[in-house]
Amino acid sequence: MGGKVKKRIAILVVCAVLAAGMMAVAASLDMPSEMIMRWFGASYDSLSTMILFVLFCGALGFPVQILVKAFPRALLMLQRISMRRAKILLAVLDTAALFLIMALVDRLMSTVLVGYVILFLIALVMAVLSMDDLEGWENR
Repeated sequence: MGGKVKKRIAILVVCAVLAAGMMAVAASLDMPSEMIMRWFGASYDSLSTMILFVLFCGALGFPVQILVKAFPRALLMLQRISMRRAKILLAVLDTAALFLIMALVDRLMSTVLVGYVILFLIALVMAVLSMDDLEGWENR
């Protein structure tokens, strides 16, 4: 029993050190990131509200992303569209879904204000980065 308790305490200490390290990195990045966000017309009250914004967008976006990515994959598997068209469809659907989710979270959180232009740019970049997820689905 003593070994289990020591192992759990060690895990707790490691988790606490990792959390403190992540918060230190986030705090050191707060000033430059706030300046960049203000250039694009975004503002937030504190770092914790911006972290909540990102967490809420991720929590709402996860189930939507599953559906958005499943549609082009299904069309590829059924050989209804080509890989190029599937990537274009994924980019359009992914951009629209991410934009709408971030706009909804932005509307619901009064402490974070993000302009539609930056929301669209973030959604577009994220969609372009996720287009590689379709590789290998053409021949399944």
